[in-house]
Amino acid sequence: MSGNLRGLASGLPPQLRQLDRRWLIYAGLYFLIALGIWLRVEHIFTYNPLAHIWSDPQRHWEQGTATLRTDPMTLTDPVMYQLYIGVLAKLTLKEPLLIAFYTALLACLTPWIWYRFARELLPSRMQATAVWAAISLLPSWIGIYSYFMQETLLLPLLGAALYASWRCRRKQTLASFLLMVVLWTCAGLTRGIAIPLAAVVTTWLWLVQPQKLAKAGFSLLVLTLLMGPLAYRSYAVMHMVSPHGIGQLVALYLRSGKREIHVHYLREDGAQWNYWFGSPSTGEKPLAPLSDWTTTREGAVHARIEIANGAEDWRAALARYPMTMERYLHLTGENLVYLFFGSSWPDNNRARLIERLNHHSRWLWAPLCLLLMVGTLCYWRRLREVRLFAVLVATWLLVQGVLPIAVNEGRYRKPLEGFLLVQGVALAGVLRRRRHLEAGGGLRSTHTQTDEPVADAGDKAALPLPATAAAHPPAPDHVSA
Repeated sequence: MSGNLRGLASGLPPQLRQLDRRWLIYAGLYFLIALGIWLRVEHIFTYNPLAHIWSDPQRHWEQGTATLRTDPMTLTDPVMYQLYIGVLAKLTLKEPLLIAFYTALLACLTPWIWYRFARELLPSRMQATAVWAAISLLPSWIGIYSYFMQETLLLPLLGAALYASWRCRRKQTLASFLLMVVLWTCAGLTRGIAIPLAAVVTTWLWLVQPQKLAKAGFSLLVLTLLMGPLAYRSYAVMHMVSPHGIGQLVALYLRSGKREIHVHYLREDGAQWNYWFGSPSTGEKPLAPLSDWTTTREGAVHARIEIANGAEDWRAALARYPMTMERYLHLTGENLVYLFFGSSWPDNNRARLIERLNHHSRWLWAPLCLLLMVGTLCYWRRLREVRLFAVLVATWLLVQGVLPIAVNEGRYRKPLEGFLLVQGVALAGVLRRRRHLEAGGGLRSTHTQTDEPVADAGDKAALPLPATAAAHPPAPDHVSA
């Protein structure tokens, strides 16, 4: 019977055999997506974010729920995540079941948002669905949603900004450009790493698209309306124009080379605040069990900040630690190790399966990044619309890994993990199309075989036709917007 079935299948037209194979692949991908949704919901309802109100999650929760706080730390952190927490607390009235429901909804929407971006970027719906499945099962993007951390909002906003960018690349309209600007602004007000990415994407698209004057003018208007009040807010309270948050604290911590930072704030009305910080990176051995290497940071750096002096006291504190070449190379070397091999805190509780997988998966990203960088350079001419995305990934690596902006942690790697999955699928698609093109060229040269491989139904670029079929070209495949 099995022989008869194989014989029957081999007698089907190539298009039907290809359709059957595609149906099986899609069924497998959607099964993985459903599994990812179940894992996210189960993990969040089992380990509710309200059960982890300590350290950074406590700071974020209190900043969002105490909406009128004016302490220096509230002005140090970007405002977008505080707004999100405030809305979440108001919608749920701090009920754990509702907190879990809305958090699980956001966690499940995040891979879908990145799928929408992949549909704009990649030539095939199957490739985009593969991205959706991979991100749905990514342990690092599941475990973090059990904690109130900025990455839980950054990841969907980053995906939405990328989607809006490639949508703008396709439509080239003023409205699409302004939508892109708004979403990148929201992402930048969640975590500062989005700001240089936004600068690269928006500048690139502005240079290559029409309506330059209108897009520049309206974009400046939108940015003024969004950032202007925040700039005044920071100046009124901290005497500094910094709408995205006060970044001098993390800059001083990095440049000092110390293990801890102690900051003493004084305000004109006599109010005082004392803050103590230490990066979780300084307490771990990122290369264990292969090596016991750890940071050389020791001691604490102290800063006394008179709020009325604005940035003057921060400049004086930074001047005590000039960035020499020797200091830069040492700090950057440590930063790269912790960025690529550090365990993502706080979502690294190895008593939980998802977080244990997250901890051990850290070994994948450095070799995968190196492999994809080499592949991108080798196939640069074939990448076409993916080139801008490759430049975006390189920008992230430069800013987060090489520039001295903060003491890196494994948690900061999360955007790169999504970038690498998308880039990997894009390169795999390039290799697949190249094999089909080479096979098609060989078939044309013989003029004896017309059983050409069929392109995916969602492909945006049709494969070359065999010589015997050139007289009857098929209709182009429909591509969903």
